[in-house]
Amino acid sequence: YYSLIDKVYSEKNLLKAYGRVESNRGAPGIDGVTVEMFAEKLPEEIERLSGEIKRGEYKPMSLRRVEIPKADGKTRQLRIPAVRDRVVQQSLKEVLEPIFEEGFHPSSYGYRKGRNAWQAVEKAKAFASKYGLCNVVELDLSECFDTLDHEKIIDSVAERVSDGKILKLIRTILKSGVMEDGVWKATETGSPQGG
Repeated sequence: YYSLIDKVYSEKNLLKAYGRVESNRGAPGIDGVTVEMFAEKLPEEIERLSGEIKRGEYKPMSLRRVEIPKADGKTRQLRIPAVRDRVVQQSLKEVLEPIFEEGFHPSSYGYRKGRNAWQAVEKAKAFASKYGLCNVVELDLSECFDTLDHEKIIDSVAERVSDGKILKLIRTILKSGVMEDGVWKATETGSPQGG
């Protein structure tokens, strides 16, 4: 796939992406801008993002790091992008998802349009019933998103997408860094969950 960047910076696609970000709500990023605050200046924000991406000047903000408690008493670290960056990521997703969707396994349910955890449970029940199974094993890959290799991600995307501007945009997003206790730290590996 060639020449996709114009679809990412399309104001129509960015507005659609904002709609998805708004419906997901979510906490503000490092800039403190909420979804509602972003909406107050939506036309200007969309025009600005479109222009920055078009000119190759878009720079995502650092991620805001927060820790949330888990049921086992431990904490899970989240890295939260700014609303504007979530809009760009969603626009990019809207363009890339149809290209990669056809290659996903039919039993894969995570982060896929029109699929959810309940469908995965139903599929597991169907397998159990069909094959007379009585045990279910739940696996959680510890720190999976935190250890993703950026170059492997870029190389995998490059197998289907040859638009250098798209690949540069993905790399820029992955390398945006994270703010921890007021100190910027590079992100050499990993991706925020859902990013």
